[in-house]
Amino acid sequence: MKKILPIIVFVLLLSPFFTIRNAAKAEMPFYGLNGAETVLRAKFSTDYSKSSQERKHNIALACKALNNAFIDVREEFSFNRRVKNRTAANGYKSAKIIVNGEFTEGVGGGVCQVSTTLYNAALLADLTVNEKHAHSLAVSYVEPSFDAMVNSGSADLKIVNSTDNPIIICASADGNTITVKIFGSKMNCKIKRRSVVKEIIAAPVEYVKDEKLEYPNLLYGEEKTITFGKVGIISEGYVVKEKNGNSVTKKIRQDRYSPIKKIVIIGNADKDSRTNDL
Repeated sequence: MKKILPIIVFVLLLSPFFTIRNAAKAEMPFYGLNGAETVLRAKFSTDYSKSSQERKHNIALACKALNNAFIDVREEFSFNRRVKNRTAANGYKSAKIIVNGEFTEGVGGGVCQVSTTLYNAALLADLTVNEKHAHSLAVSYVEPSFDAMVNSGSADLKIVNSTDNPIIICASADGNTITVKIFGSKMNCKIKRRSVVKEIIAAPVEYVKDEKLEYPNLLYGEEKTITFGKVGIISEGYVVKEKNGNSVTKKIRQDRYSPIKKIVIIGNADKDSRTNDL
């Protein structure tokens, strides 16, 4: 009996901790909060309706991993640690990704849109962001200076629960829209985001003569655009905190997104080489 007693005491001491975590994961109550005080602090959505099926698959997989994440008070949350490596072994497929200023194919393409959606929800929920990274190219699903690129190797999104009560992250993807909701104690302020584009960087144009006649229907001197360029951007991101009728604006980042080169082929064929499959 003497040996069993310390074990019983140890279990009794731990039981409130597990009760708190399990209750928090069910969204109520949090520590000293009752259910009525547990509220939606913020939510953010992005559109991915025009994505490929492979990209949609990756987004759904990442949202499933992210959903119901629990962040304790003062705890740092890591997106990579929660979502795990984006590999074929973990079920991810190849889709478009951005690498060194170019669009290419890579396993896990689309997951950055999930991390970006979480990043913006965290800002609106007034949480602390310890780590975030911009893409090398501007993305279409969020304003400049509000993206959050991640990869399994070196770039992570890290968020600290700087509130006095636990946080629950709920993530969903319905095939068209990613939505991230953050639950916790009621906020005493309202947060807005503001993206300011400081400069547009023109895309360079590269003219390539068709020396190898890879475009037999393109006659000598004719031009054909094979890669459409995209302007680059220098931008700044701000959060605006409104509280008790006062407004405070804080600059949180500045980013540079590279332009994409426009490539134009100059024809080198004569009329006799033109094929009939126009």
